[in-house]
Amino acid sequence: MQADVIQVGMTAALTGRYSLPGRQALLGAYTWVEETNRGGGIWLHTANVRLPLRLTWYDDASDPEQCRLLTERLLRQDRVDILLGPYSSGLALRAAEVANRWQHVLWNHGGASEAIYRGGLTWVVGILSPPSTYFHSVIDYARQTLPTVGDVAVVHSTAGAFPRDIAAGAVQHCQQHGMATQRYPYPAGTRDFTPLLHTLAHARPTVVLSVGRMDDDLRFATQWLHHTMSAALVGLIVTPMTLFWDTLGPAAAQFVGPSQWEPGVVRQPTYGPTATQVLAQLRVRHPAGVDYPMAQAYAGGLIAQRCVEMAGTLAQAALRQAAHRLECTTFYGHFRMDALTGRQLGHRMPVVQWQHGQKVIVSGASQA
Repeated sequence: MQADVIQVGMTAALTGRYSLPGRQALLGAYTWVEETNRGGGIWLHTANVRLPLRLTWYDDASDPEQCRLLTERLLRQDRVDILLGPYSSGLALRAAEVANRWQHVLWNHGGASEAIYRGGLTWVVGILSPPSTYFHSVIDYARQTLPTVGDVAVVHSTAGAFPRDIAAGAVQHCQQHGMATQRYPYPAGTRDFTPLLHTLAHARPTVVLSVGRMDDDLRFATQWLHHTMSAALVGLIVTPMTLFWDTLGPAAAQFVGPSQWEPGVVRQPTYGPTATQVLAQLRVRHPAGVDYPMAQAYAGGLIAQRCVEMAGTLAQAALRQAAHRLECTTFYGHFRMDALTGRQLGHRMPVVQWQHGQKVIVSGASQA
C-alpha cells in the first residue's frame, strides 16, 4: 500500500549545551519541509505520485544517549523515510551508529567530526566540509593578505574530537605551505585564558587560530581583547555566528573565521532555490538573524530531496546510491561526496568578518 506522506524525522538539541544551534537546525529543517510542501511535495517517479512531507522531531537535550534512544524511536516506531541528523558531532555520531545498524541513510548536516567517517559508518551522507579543512581558507587568506606569515599558533580545546580534528588539519595545511606552527591545547572547561594569553604574548605569533566549543571561543575572544597582543590575524570558528556580534559588538571586527554558509557565495545553484530565496524564508521565521546551522539543516533536506527524485523511491539502498552519484550546487554550495566514507568533498568555506554590524565575505566567494 502506497503511503500518502513522506515521513521526515530528526532529533534536535532544544535544551542543554547545544540548544542555540540545535533550535536553529530544527528551524532550518522545518523551513525546508514547509517550502517543499508549498511546492507540492516530492515527486516519486516509480510510483507516479507527488507526496507531501511530515516532520517528526524530539528534543535530545544535547545528550548522546538520549539522541541514540530517540533515533531508534524514529526508525523503529515512527518509521521515518528521511532521517536528518542532529547538530553537534557527538550527537551525530550516535545517530550515525543507529542508522548504520538499521541500514538507513543519515543525512548528516550537523556533525563534522572525522570520527563519523572513519568508523565504517557507511550509511552517512555528509553535507559539511570536514573539520580538518575548517581553517584552510583562513590560512590561505593570511598567506594572500599578509606581507609575511611568521609563526602560526593553533589554540584548541581538548574537549571532544571536533576541535582536535580542526587543529590537526590546520597544522597540516600550514606545514604543507612551509609555515611554522605551534599547538596550544587547553583543558575542557577552561574559563580563564589569562595564562594562555600571556604565553601567546611572549611567543608573538603572526597568526592565531582558535577553536573550542562556542562558549570557549566567545570567552577566548572577550579575554583576548583585554590583552595587548601583536598577532596580525586571529581566526575563530565562532566568528560567523550572530551571537559573536551580539557578544563583542564592533570589536568583532578584530577577528575573522570560516563559515559553512554565507548567502553571497552561490548566486545561481544548479538545484533548488537561490540563497536569496532561502535567506528570505529563514528570516521570516527567525527575524533576529540567520546563522549557518539553519542553512545546513535546510541543505541536508534539499540534498535528500534531490536523491529521492533521482531514485524515484524511498528505498534506503537506492537513496544511498543516488547520493554516491550526485554532484550538484545548491544555495549552500557544491555537493560531491566520497562514496566509500560519505565524507563531503565538494563544499568550500569562505572567510568572513564583521564590519559595521554586517557580516562580510573577505575571501572565498569563488562560486559567486
